[in-house]
Amino acid sequence: MEVVMVIEEEEKNNEDALAEKIKDEDVLARSFIFILGILLSAEIANVLTNWGDMSKLTAVVTLLMTNCTHASKVAVLLRRQARIQTLLDTADSAAFSRYDKEYEDLLINYTWKGIFHHAIYQSFGGIAVFCWGFTPIADFVAGRSRQLPMEGWYPYNTTATPAFEITAAHQGIAIIIACFHNVAMDTLMTGLITVACCQLAILERNIISIDNKASIRGMQNDKPLERNTLAYQLLKRCAMHSNMIFHFISEIQNIFGTVIFFQFLSNCMIICLIAFNVSQINVYIPAVLIGMLTYMCCMTYQIFIFCWHGNELHLHSMRLVTAAYSNNWFSNTERFKRSLQIMMIRAHRPLTLCAGRIMLLSLDTFMQIMRMSYSIFTVLQGSAA
Repeated sequence: MEVVMVIEEEEKNNEDALAEKIKDEDVLARSFIFILGILLSAEIANVLTNWGDMSKLTAVVTLLMTNCTHASKVAVLLRRQARIQTLLDTADSAAFSRYDKEYEDLLINYTWKGIFHHAIYQSFGGIAVFCWGFTPIADFVAGRSRQLPMEGWYPYNTTATPAFEITAAHQGIAIIIACFHNVAMDTLMTGLITVACCQLAILERNIISIDNKASIRGMQNDKPLERNTLAYQLLKRCAMHSNMIFHFISEIQNIFGTVIFFQFLSNCMIICLIAFNVSQINVYIPAVLIGMLTYMCCMTYQIFIFCWHGNELHLHSMRLVTAAYSNNWFSNTERFKRSLQIMMIRAHRPLTLCAGRIMLLSLDTFMQIMRMSYSIFTVLQGSAA
C-alpha cells in the first residue's frame, strides 16, 4: 500500500513539473511573439507610409522580407511540431546508429560539419546585428543626429528622450532574438539533412562490408549459420535501414520544402536590394556599411547551406550504387543477388530535395540564384541612373 502511494506521489510530482515546464515555455513563446510582433508591425507601417518612394522602399523592405520569412518559418514549425519531433526522435534512435561505436568516426565527422556551417552562418548574422545595434552609439560619438538601429514607423517622436532609448533597446533585443532564432531554425533543417547524409554513409559502409561481417559472425557463432544466410540477413537489415532513410528524407521534403522555396525567393530579392543600397550610399559610415555587407553575406550563406546540403544528399545517394558492386556479391546465392539488384535499382533514383518542388537544392541552383540577383541588381542600377 505504501509503495502504491509513493508511486502515485511521484507521478503527481512529475505531472506538476511537466505542467510548470509547459507554462514557462508558453510564457516565453508569448513574450517572443510580442517582442518580434511590435518590430514587424513597425516595419510594415513604415513600408505603407513610404509607399511610392522607391529610394526609401528599397532601404526598408530588406529587413521586412527577412522578418516576414522568419515569421512564416515560426508558423510552420509550430504547426508541424509533432512531425518535426518525430524526425528528431528518429535521428536519436538506435535504428539510426546513434550510440554505435562502430560508426563513431562518421558521426563525429558529420557533427563537426554541422557545427562548422552553423558557426559561419551565426558569425555573419552576429556581426550584422552588432553593427546595427552599434549605430546609435556611433552616431552619438560622432555628433550626428539620433537614428534608430533599424527603420520603422512609430506613433510617437522617436528622437526624444526616453522614447529613443526605449525604442532602440527594443529593436536591439528583438533583432538579436530574431537573428539567433532564425539561424537555429535554418540549421535545424540543414542538420536533419546532415543526419540523412550520415545515415547514407553508414548504409554505404554496411553494404560494402556485408561479406566480411558475415564471415566473422559465422566463425564466432557456436552453431554457425551458412555464410550466405548471414549475408542475406545483413542485406535485409540494410534494406530496412534504407527504407527508414528514404522516409526520413521524404518527411524533410514535405515539412520544409515550401518554406525553403519562399526563403530562396526572399533572399534573391534581399541580396540585390542590399547591393543596390550600398551602391547608392553617399556618406559611408563604417558600422552601417559593415552591417549591410555582412547582412548580404548572411543572406547569401543562408541560400548556400541549403543548396550545399541538398547537393551532398544527392551525391551520397548516388554512392550507394557503387557500394553494391563493392561487396563480394558474385559468390553469394541467387536470392542475395536478386535482393541486391532491387536495392541498386532503387539507388539509381537519386535522393533529392526541392524548394517547393520547383528548384532542386544543389550548387547549380545556388549559382542560378546568384545570377538572378545580379540581373535584378543591374536592372535597378539602370533605372536609378
